[in-house]
Amino acid sequence: MEINSKYVMVIIIMATFFIISFITNIIGPIIPEFIKIYNLNLSLASFLPLSFFLAYGIFSIPAGLNIEKFGGKKILILGFLVSFFGAFIISIFPNYISLVLSFFLIGTGMAVLQVVINPLLRIVVSGENFAFYSIIGQLVFGFASFLSPKIYSFVIFHKDEINMIMIQEMPWISIYWIFSVVSILMIFIISNIKFQKIILSSEEKFSSKISFNYFLKNRNTYLYFFAIFSYVGIEQGINNWSSQFLYQYHDLDTTEVGIQVISSFWGNLTIGTVISLFLIKFFESKLLLQFYALSSIILLSLALFSDAETSVFSFKLMGLSISGIWSILIALGLNSVKKHHGIFSGILISGIVGGAIFPFIIALLGDFFGLRVGMFVMFLGLVYILIVGLVAKPLVLNKTIDI
Repeated sequence: MEINSKYVMVIIIMATFFIISFITNIIGPIIPEFIKIYNLNLSLASFLPLSFFLAYGIFSIPAGLNIEKFGGKKILILGFLVSFFGAFIISIFPNYISLVLSFFLIGTGMAVLQVVINPLLRIVVSGENFAFYSIIGQLVFGFASFLSPKIYSFVIFHKDEINMIMIQEMPWISIYWIFSVVSILMIFIISNIKFQKIILSSEEKFSSKISFNYFLKNRNTYLYFFAIFSYVGIEQGINNWSSQFLYQYHDLDTTEVGIQVISSFWGNLTIGTVISLFLIKFFESKLLLQFYALSSIILLSLALFSDAETSVFSFKLMGLSISGIWSILIALGLNSVKKHHGIFSGILISGIVGGAIFPFIIALLGDFFGLRVGMFVMFLGLVYILIVGLVAKPLVLNKTIDI
């Protein structure tokens, strides 16, 4: 079957965005259950998101360098195949060791998928339409993150109606059974669709063969890599530990209030992305980045040091306050280098490994000094992002409307 319609391809790509987000951000709501079922301390629990996001740091750049060699279709199939094996292992052998291995495999698949769908989308819709469709992809990504805790909550409250002992005892396992089926379905669909070939520019071809010396000597490499590192670390710090924080310090149930907080956080992040589309037309991106960082610092302070009601509200609202940071950092980073944007983009994406390191540090400090002290590390990331907003010197400024 040959389907050349670009709209079918866009649907496949958007479905991939949805799946990546859904399976990535369901980890946070489930972590409290892992702690209870397997009697884990915070450090052992943190190895789960650590193994997942560590895969991004290892495989993002290699995946990007091999897109042209093997083609987008084969790379997509590989990503879903690796993810399937990871989810299948969890479904059959739900113990702690297999969870660590499975999360690493799923993270590997997600990293491969995330790297390939961006250049593929650009080819399908053309360069001048890429920004518009990329924003739609972000909205799909945010909606999936909002939806995944809702579905998990539905499974929890209806587990007794399912005549399976394993799901009644561990309702979270149904998520990975569903993901296993979806992965196989996506492999079947992709295998039967004719893909447009990803053709890199001459500059991008050259970039894939040169050493990293050019970027190792460029201050922007370190400035924006650690900014992305910090942002994803903060995002996943909230996703993974806010529910447990509310349980420990305010005795709020993780399967009710905790899941609701995480879902609202991602929902607000999605809404904030839409708002950012308008703000970026009126304000310089550097100023917006400073505003987002400062407002997030204030909200994090309220979340960690206020009463239960204020803490819940602040964690939810942080979805709005950090919503524009990712897009602004990517734009500022790419607009701050003159050449080799392809390989620089791969370096920035590899900064997603911060989603592994931050939650792990939070857990480690949490075991010794308490989770509140552990989550304090997110302040450091926000201060760093604020500094980036102050010192950034992009070669190209975002176009704004003169009010």
